[in-house]
Amino acid sequence: MLKGKKILLTGLTGQVGGAFADQLAPHNTVWGLARYSSPGSRERAEQAGVKTVSGDFAKGELDEAPDDIDIVVHVAANTKPGSAENGMLQNAEGTGLLMQKYRHVNAFIFVSASGCYLDDPDPHHRYKETDDVGGTTPFAPNYGPTKLAAEGVVRTLSRINGTPTTIARLDVSYGGPYDDGGLPGHHLDSIIDGRPILLPKGRPCLHSPIHEDDMVRHLAVFARAARSPATLVNWGGPEGVLVEDWCRYIGELVGREPIFEYGQGKTLWGRITDPDYGSSLGMEWQVKWQEGMRRMVEARRPDALVS
Repeated sequence: MLKGKKILLTGLTGQVGGAFADQLAPHNTVWGLARYSSPGSRERAEQAGVKTVSGDFAKGELDEAPDDIDIVVHVAANTKPGSAENGMLQNAEGTGLLMQKYRHVNAFIFVSASGCYLDDPDPHHRYKETDDVGGTTPFAPNYGPTKLAAEGVVRTLSRINGTPTTIARLDVSYGGPYDDGGLPGHHLDSIIDGRPILLPKGRPCLHSPIHEDDMVRHLAVFARAARSPATLVNWGGPEGVLVEDWCRYIGELVGREPIFEYGQGKTLWGRITDPDYGSSLGMEWQVKWQEGMRRMVEARRPDALVS
């Protein structure tokens, strides 16, 4: 885990960033950059030990953000931009404005998405970092393309400014109580409430779910691996898991039977990320997906957990 560093964290009011704030702040000096528009969000961050900084990187409003930073962990993104223009402004241009300010850091860690990969017809294909890009994100058509555009911005600025950079393509994250808990957290709520789980019709839907605790440990690996030109690495769990399998397991934990609904464009395409390159960099995975799903239920809905 990162220790003794001066870290600027974005997206700390969301699912992944919230976990990072909680676990990094006791061991580092962490500044959290956000608008803090949700009631109580600033107080929660400060209670975790984060130094809160009001700003909006998408608008270039970074005057309050400190200059003396070792590592930037850029998690924030608009996952459902209402238009291509909004996605480009917030995901691509905003990332560029933030990175330009912090061009002299020791490591800039940019959280991208496995949705950047070009869809492979084989649902069991393990996407490698060298695979073609240009994929789809049916839940938000403008998300995948604008995250790919952001990768281009990050790669370019890393080369121009010599900023050591890691681009981590995140698959499915999950874990603690913040935001919607990731895709499995959303499924947990749907199972408890009796709502259907939406899945694509005619093909298995597999992902590489990764628990937040493993993700926090990987940040130190990404900081060490940061280079100019940028290092690109997958960020998922080591196993490909059917969505139905993890939903049925969650159902067992809460004593409910999941309901599945299949149709065109219902959910994420489904991608298994290949972990080999990440493993060569030093990434390790300690949380098996079954253990992680149980931890998620305990963290999010302990009232629903059956013995």
